[in-house]
Amino acid sequence: MEYRILGPLEVADEGEPVPLGRLKERLVLAILLLHANEFVSRERLIDELWGELPPPTAKKAVNVYVSQLRKALTRNGHDPIATANGGYRLEVDTEQLDAAHLRQLLANARERTAAGELEAAAELLREALALWRGPTLAGLLLESHGRDEVAQLDELRLTALMDRIDCDLALGRHEDALGELQVLVGEHPLRERLRAQLMLALYRAGRQAEALDAYQQAREVLVEELGIEPSPVLQRLQKGILIQDPALELRAGIAAPNGFARPAPDAHTSTRLVLAEDHYLLREGMRRLLETNPDLEVAAVCEDLDSLLAAVEAERPDVVVTDIRMPPSNLDEGIRASDRLRVEHPDVGVVVLSQYLEPAYALALFEAGTERRAYLLKERVHDVGQLVAAIRAVAEGGSVVDPKVVEALVAEKTRREHSPLNELTQRERDVLREMAEGKNNAAIAEALHLSERTVEKVIHAIFLKLGLAWETTVHKRVKAVIFYLSGTAAETRPAERSS
Repeated sequence: MEYRILGPLEVADEGEPVPLGRLKERLVLAILLLHANEFVSRERLIDELWGELPPPTAKKAVNVYVSQLRKALTRNGHDPIATANGGYRLEVDTEQLDAAHLRQLLANARERTAAGELEAAAELLREALALWRGPTLAGLLLESHGRDEVAQLDELRLTALMDRIDCDLALGRHEDALGELQVLVGEHPLRERLRAQLMLALYRAGRQAEALDAYQQAREVLVEELGIEPSPVLQRLQKGILIQDPALELRAGIAAPNGFARPAPDAHTSTRLVLAEDHYLLREGMRRLLETNPDLEVAAVCEDLDSLLAAVEAERPDVVVTDIRMPPSNLDEGIRASDRLRVEHPDVGVVVLSQYLEPAYALALFEAGTERRAYLLKERVHDVGQLVAAIRAVAEGGSVVDPKVVEALVAEKTRREHSPLNELTQRERDVLREMAEGKNNAAIAEALHLSERTVEKVIHAIFLKLGLAWETTVHKRVKAVIFYLSGTAAETRPAERSS
């Protein structure tokens, strides 16, 4: 059985189309395929089918639609739709679903790009793009979150297309790419990556004046439509074209859309970032915020775990800023990426942005150590100063914990009967909070208007009263305090690795 959602919804059995019945049944199947091999609640299906005004018979109707789908999809006694806890899960293999096959091809393409095998990467990207037969689930209109999920898949097509163009430009096919880029820029006038690719293709084709004119057109559109100047990346490209920078002539891989050869690992002075966020608007908004800081360079932007890991291999950044949840499973990919990078790239810092105030997620991030790690709530993104401060702290080997998470830990510990926290003085509590947020003695002293010597004495008293083993390094103190507040002694955790 083959399932296709990259275009109109289709199901085929040994090449023959499978009739799918009424519109609502097709919508139910579409939602289950968007979440293939995942549990989808009946309430979620009702939201997608009817929005805010479901009929009184909605639950019964959903049961009927699922029953009809089972009849259509069952083969040789195997029913692919499982029922569990008031919901359903459609079981499919990667090769059965075009969207899953697509993600696999894109992951393989990123691996080939990271390895410098650009011809192989371009071929994989062409194969991935050929899977699209039109807009995702064309002709079906979902009422709730499904719209965003469909938009994400359509966004993935454009991203794959731009990745393939990057490969073509790196392979010297700028003449071939020009016509396609001019059409794409017309369709997506606000996409700076496409604008950069067009500028680079024109320049390499010996059309410097037209490349500079393409920049001016991009600037006019951005200023008129959004009221903003082009990003620093696009501005640097324009300056490179103006001075005929020799780096623009290089045909080595250019995963970042700036056209310049990557600097040697020790040649940059700014903090290089890889940004990972699966929602396009959030991703672009954060990128623009970060690029307003002259000391930060966004080397790559990603939308899932695989592309994040590939970007780290290719770009070797100082810090990764990542959402806690991303495809493929939208669970804890940010923490999984942190664990993997700690082993494969221990010098790369990680800032995890999360919507979860519950301390358990922060503890999962810090379980293997707090050095070069930060856990911030997403609301901090609105204060670019706090986000940049966290990035700098992590780049320098420090750690940061969101103040609200610390406060939640302290409040919970304090409420417990006979809590040693109740024996601390007010000054000791203040220092404890500042220390748990990842601050060193100097920062604590500045925040609380104390001398560093006094801060050190207070920290000694805190560790003594709480019965904690003394630590001399800041990140180990942070870890000891965080796990103490959580009710789990860090030094006794069975699965812990050395910080």
